[in-house]
Amino acid sequence: MTTQASQSVKTNKTSAPLSQDPEALVDTIDSFCKSLGTSTCGTHNDASSSSTTTTAPSSSASLTFDPVAFLNHHYKTESSLLTALPTLRSTLNQRISSLDTSLSSTIQKQSSLSSQTLLDVTHAKESILSLHSRIRTVQLKAQQSSQTVQEITKEMKKLDYAKKHLSQTITALKRLHMLLHAVKQLKRAVRRSDLPDYQSAANLVGAVQLLLGHFRGYRESVDQIRELQEDVEKMRMELKEGIVLAFRVAAFGSAKALEMTAGKDSHNNSNNNSNNNNSNNNNNNKLLIPLPPSCLRDACHVMDALGIKIQKEFLDLFCNDHLEPYVQLFHPKNNTSAAGGAQMTSPAKPSFKIILEEEKEDVASSNPNPASLDQMERRYAWYRRMLRELDEAFPNVFPKHWNMEYHMTCAFLKTSKQHILLLFSGNRDGGGGGGGGSSSSLSEKGGGMTSSSSLRDRDCKNVTVLLKALQKTILFEKEMTAWLQRECGTRFDTTQGGKDDKDENKDRKGEIPRNRGTSQINHGEVPLNDHTEMKKTWKQSGTNVVENVMESESEPQPSMEHATVLPVPPLMGIASSAFENYMGPYIVLEERNMEDQLKEASSDSTVDTRGELPVLISSTNLFLYIKNSITRCTTLTKGKTLFSLYRAFQRILKKYAKVLSSKYPSALSGPAAAIGGLGISGLTAGSSSGIKDIYRIPKGDETLICHVIDTCEYCTETVEALQDLIIDKIDDKYKSEIDMSPQEEAFHDVTAKGIRVLVSGLVHRTDQAFKGMYNINWSALDVVGEESAYVRAMHTEVQPFVLEVKSILPSSYFRNFCDQFAMFFTNAFYNTITRQKRISESGTQQLLLDVYNLKTLLLRLPVLDKIDASSPGKSSKAQVGSSIAPAVYTKMVTKQFQHIEILLKLVGTPSNLLLDVFKAQWQDGTAADLQTVMTLKGMKRNDQAAMLEKFGVDPIVAMKSTANINDNLQSLQDRSSDVAAKVNNDLIQMREKVERFRGAFR
Repeated sequence: MTTQASQSVKTNKTSAPLSQDPEALVDTIDSFCKSLGTSTCGTHNDASSSSTTTTAPSSSASLTFDPVAFLNHHYKTESSLLTALPTLRSTLNQRISSLDTSLSSTIQKQSSLSSQTLLDVTHAKESILSLHSRIRTVQLKAQQSSQTVQEITKEMKKLDYAKKHLSQTITALKRLHMLLHAVKQLKRAVRRSDLPDYQSAANLVGAVQLLLGHFRGYRESVDQIRELQEDVEKMRMELKEGIVLAFRVAAFGSAKALEMTAGKDSHNNSNNNSNNNNSNNNNNNKLLIPLPPSCLRDACHVMDALGIKIQKEFLDLFCNDHLEPYVQLFHPKNNTSAAGGAQMTSPAKPSFKIILEEEKEDVASSNPNPASLDQMERRYAWYRRMLRELDEAFPNVFPKHWNMEYHMTCAFLKTSKQHILLLFSGNRDGGGGGGGGSSSSLSEKGGGMTSSSSLRDRDCKNVTVLLKALQKTILFEKEMTAWLQRECGTRFDTTQGGKDDKDENKDRKGEIPRNRGTSQINHGEVPLNDHTEMKKTWKQSGTNVVENVMESESEPQPSMEHATVLPVPPLMGIASSAFENYMGPYIVLEERNMEDQLKEASSDSTVDTRGELPVLISSTNLFLYIKNSITRCTTLTKGKTLFSLYRAFQRILKKYAKVLSSKYPSALSGPAAAIGGLGISGLTAGSSSGIKDIYRIPKGDETLICHVIDTCEYCTETVEALQDLIIDKIDDKYKSEIDMSPQEEAFHDVTAKGIRVLVSGLVHRTDQAFKGMYNINWSALDVVGEESAYVRAMHTEVQPFVLEVKSILPSSYFRNFCDQFAMFFTNAFYNTITRQKRISESGTQQLLLDVYNLKTLLLRLPVLDKIDASSPGKSSKAQVGSSIAPAVYTKMVTKQFQHIEILLKLVGTPSNLLLDVFKAQWQDGTAADLQTVMTLKGMKRNDQAAMLEKFGVDPIVAMKSTANINDNLQSLQDRSSDVAAKVNNDLIQMREKVERFRGAFR
């Protein structure tokens, strides 16, 4: 807004000065006031809805019009203002008068419009009242019209109700007539003198059941309907029993069929009257003649019409009848010779060799009992023979959608599973894994009672027999699956695995699929909706009841030959799952074989150089065995057994990690655990090294340690691949429990220990060099020459060792080795310097020269090339390669040696400049560091105390600390000399004992 005012002022200035144009001056004041009013209004609006309330007053204050400043701006002098004042006054008076005129005219117009506005409001109210009265009138007329219509149609409604009830009555009478006629035809078809007419009965059963559904409301109130329903139920039972008997006669003959039927009838209720029993017996006697396959095929259609429940009962009974000889022959209770006792023979040596063909075996080692695990193939041969006989007795009889062969095979496998569980556990419940339905009933049909222990197979712990039986079972399940798909058109549901028997009772998905092509109506079911009414007048007199019912009550349906064959659960795992809980001997054998390999690995250091890394051949042999073991197991099972085998792999791999760790040398203890007279605490003081023990690596053993590290790297990578392989192979419910990260960590720990052993062993090889460095009298050294003898000795020990390690270890592990060695070595070197009593200035220069040589050596370690071992005296530049070490490693080594160089430079600094140089070069140095420097310089105790006092330490504390440090150094030197003397004495005694031992054998 201020911008607009300033722009207007600028515009006026460009045209003519405002002091000479009163009209323009007044216009400028008006425009500024208008913009000020707009901004003030906007500020108040924003203040009511946002947080700008604090800034609004300040902005409005900055826009307040100041007339004095305005006039001073446009009239520079008082004379110019007085000259323009009359003109300005007259201009303002004219402007005020024009405003008064405008206000007056506006007020007059508003007063003239107020009366018209009041008149318009009154007229609108009158219109609303008139509209309301009209709406009320329309409502009253609508109510009157409704009452009039109801009075007119009152009689018509009665006629409509009467017509509706009459139509329903006529429909019910026609349905009753059709029902009676259908029941009569059904009786005639069932109780024919020659052979039952199952073809007609199949259609009549569905029609009768459909018609009975319309009279559900009359069963309790009308006795005739109830009696008719009972009569229909009796005929349904007659049909079922007659069809069962017909199939038994066709399969087993008349005598056997009557015997089986008599055994079943003994359990039935005896409430039927004698007439019904006689009629049933007469009807069954007609079925003692084997029916032709076409008649049996029609009987299957009848079973379809009787409903899914009766159909399932019939198929279960059919399977039980045909598997009863199998139970009598192969049930363990009928064959007790499978147990131990006098027939027990020593089992053969466990082996993974599985016999794939029938071979003659020694009678003493094989079990002749047909129910034993050793004779598992005889069970499956019996079933194949039974299927051939069944196909000959019932050619093309069973509908495809029944999947009869599939359900027979399921019943056989479930019964076999019960027998296998008995052979393993010896308990009547089969170890808790029983199957439901027909298989459980078959399992109860054994011989006499026997003890639980006598049912257990004598070979249930024999791995060879166990694996052979399991393989035969799996091969049979695969064979039956392929045969059913190829010959019977069975469709298997591939989305689910084999189903346990315990799931059968709660999920009948494996039952006979309901026929979707025919009318299948259970007792009391009406599958058709009530709104499906008759669509044409009944002209027939009831001669073809079935056609009338199907035409009027239902839509056209396809024939049973085109019924849909539903997918069924797979056969895999039904019988073979019985072995899951009893594969312990197999797991024990696998683990025992792997433990034998571990025993050989503990003494075998053979290296396999065929891969990327040279590894111990024991590792490749172990993982090859593990892979073959997984292949063997997954061929048989992918469930609990594979999971148990995975647990065995975990245990074996952890043991193998311990075997690899045992190949490292043992840690030194006592006086031997020192380098240059310093123990592990003195060597690692002031560093973050993870080395806690000192190891001695004999010449050439560093190669074995590197091979162990490479083997651990190979094992870590292979364990990860092994985990992925097991997860890919094992069943889904076990996938989340597969985790071999603890085994990987075990190999990582062995690798880390190997690196520490290499570092400690290499530093230990420089023990004599560190002793030579410590024994030099640095306080008396007055000439500076080439590098010292101990430096050349260190070169001689370090370079071949590092070259050997570099040629075997992976680059990442070699880099880690170099880092740890540089840290450990520089610490040992620093602590060896601080143990000196006094170092002269020449000694300091010599040490700085030695430090430079050692620093050059360590900086070149990561890129060290092969050198001529016969010339260790050459300069370091001629013995190393031309590559550049990694920047991080270079920075770390430089920092470590910089610490040593600062110490030596401070030792060579004059005493009067020591404190200033110490503060400048060793910025984080402490009083103890300063005292160490002064001790190495050989300063007197009083001078040290005075220096410490200047450094900021209390004088009394400084005196005590100097005394303590000197005493500690003296005691440390005394102890080191005592330790060296003790070691020498021990070595002398050991040599004497060795000489005496040798002399004893001479």
